[in-house]
Amino acid sequence: MPMNEKLLALLRESYPAGTRVELVRMDDIQAPPIGTKGTVYGVDDAGSILVKWDNGSGLNVAYGVDSCRKMVSTMTDLIRKQILAIRDTGKTNMLDTVHVQRMAYEHGYYELVLFLEEHKREYARFILTGE
Repeated sequence: MPMNEKLLALLRESYPAGTRVELVRMDDIQAPPIGTKGTVYGVDDAGSILVKWDNGSGLNVAYGVDSCRKMVSTMTDLIRKQILAIRDTGKTNMLDTVHVQRMAYEHGYYELVLFLEEHKREYARFILTGE
C-alpha cells in the first residue's frame, strides 16, 4: 500500500517520539528477537517507525512488512506520586524494592505495594530514568 499524507500523519500521531513499543514481527535476518522492547524516536516519510531497541538494535519497523505494538504503561499518576513521596522521606535506597514496598504499606500506599509485586522493571526504569 503506497504511503499517503493522511496515513503518514496518522502514523506520526499514533507513534510520537517517546512511545514504548514491543516487536511483534520483523522480516529481517538481523531483526531483534520478537518481544524486544524499544522507544520510538520518529516516523520517516515512508511510514517506517524509527525505534531505538533496548538491546541496542536500530532496525526500523517497516510499514506494511513488520509489526510492533504500543506498550501501555501500568504506572499511574497516583503510583508516581506515591513513589516520589517515599523518595522524599529520604529513609531508603529507592532500588531496595523490598524496603520501598514495606514503607509503601506502612504509609497506606497499597497501589504501590501491588505495583511493585508485578512491575519491578518498570519501577526500576522510573527510578533510574524518570520515564
